[in-house]
Amino acid sequence: MIQRVQNAGARILLRNNSMADKKKKVFAVKESAPRRPVILKSDRETVKDQSKEKQEKEKQPTIILKTREQSTPKEERPQSPKIIKTSTCESEGQPCKIAQNENKEKKNIEHKLVPPLKFMTEPVKLLDENLELNNAALEFLHDSSTNYLVVGIIGTQGVGKSMILNLIANNIHDENLCSQILNSYEIVADNLYEGNEVVGLENQLEALDFAGVPEPKPQPAANNGIFKFKMQDIEQIERGVHCTKGIDMYITNDRVMLLDCQALWSPSLIEESNTTITARSANVVTVDCLQIASYLMATCHVLIAVQDWFTDYNFLRYIQAAEMLKPSLSASNTIANNQEGSESTGGGESHPHLLLLHNRCQLEDFTPEAVATMQDLYRQAFQKSNLQLNSGMYMYSDTNKNGLNVDSVCKGYNVESCGMPINLFLLPEIYSDFENREIYRGHPPFEQLAKRLRWMILGVNRHQITNVPNLSERGWFHYCSKAWETIRKCTFFMEYERFLP
Repeated sequence: MIQRVQNAGARILLRNNSMADKKKKVFAVKESAPRRPVILKSDRETVKDQSKEKQEKEKQPTIILKTREQSTPKEERPQSPKIIKTSTCESEGQPCKIAQNENKEKKNIEHKLVPPLKFMTEPVKLLDENLELNNAALEFLHDSSTNYLVVGIIGTQGVGKSMILNLIANNIHDENLCSQILNSYEIVADNLYEGNEVVGLENQLEALDFAGVPEPKPQPAANNGIFKFKMQDIEQIERGVHCTKGIDMYITNDRVMLLDCQALWSPSLIEESNTTITARSANVVTVDCLQIASYLMATCHVLIAVQDWFTDYNFLRYIQAAEMLKPSLSASNTIANNQEGSESTGGGESHPHLLLLHNRCQLEDFTPEAVATMQDLYRQAFQKSNLQLNSGMYMYSDTNKNGLNVDSVCKGYNVESCGMPINLFLLPEIYSDFENREIYRGHPPFEQLAKRLRWMILGVNRHQITNVPNLSERGWFHYCSKAWETIRKCTFFMEYERFLP
């Protein structure tokens, strides 16, 4: 028993010792852990608090407004600034809606402010006498119209360029067309003796009044507004003076732009250029005419080459030289508004439809053999040219090649007798006895041929002049200004002038 008691006491002592050791370890761990430092309050925060308190004290006191009197009407009651801002925004429209519809409103305003389109009553200068571009035609051009046709004409002096453009511009069928053309060569009564010494004597005789007041002479039909382009009168023909200088432009109501250029290598142009006529002055005029021909090739849909006999080889070489010297006029260089994804037609090059027109043709020129000879010559001359000779402006049907069903001008013309047709047209000479139907002419009446010519030109395919699609009339004019500037600065024409005799 004594041993059991001793053993139990020893166990109790061991337990007590172990508990004491655990307590010592716990206290030792607690004492070994680092204590957090105590941060005392600094004086700076007290300064900040004092400044905040001062600011709060300096704030404006709140003012309690009186309640609105019920007797005052609602419109005269004072309103807070927020309500005033919201009311003004509501009256003017919400700001977000204004920002969204700003472009639409601008477009609508611009659309409303577009002035009405002006119609031409007489031609204006596209290139003036000094071959400088004139902006007078801008007011007659529309900014949104893209359905237009540009027709240019070239030829030597006195072949009838202005008369042919008058036939195209005249959209009213007139039975007295031949008589009006014949009367256009008459001299105006006011300018009959202008610049002559006889005028003084006639004025003295009129002052004497022997036979009463003389009857006024009737004005020629060319001055009554039917013909837009001025044609040569008999005095200018006899003196050999040119009628057009530079390029005249007329826009019809059907939006057809007609360009009448000066005569090629005209002696009167050489005489006006310098007081002393030399080989150098002749070469300068030749190069100027080449630049005008190249300019028309670059800016026109249809180019009419007029001759009054078959054929002038120098004139054909002149057309080939103008095409050869024409610089490359791409839309990226000549017009600013080049759009992305636009399809380029031949690298921006413009190749117009070339219409070979013979004016004042005789009876033997209308035979099928003569027409076949003309077409064979022109086909070989322009074999390597990029000018379009197969554009449908034919004198007879071409059912075998193009599938066209066109009534022939003369029933004797067909593919078997004249060959495959090209852009060739014949206009007869107008005689004083044109009304005599008993005389065999060998061709239909002049009025019918003129109507046919206008119908063919207006119905030609209107290709893109540049690689910018849907080019407006004003865009075309800006392109023309850039094209003329490029042609005038082109060194090809200067080098060509050096090789002229």
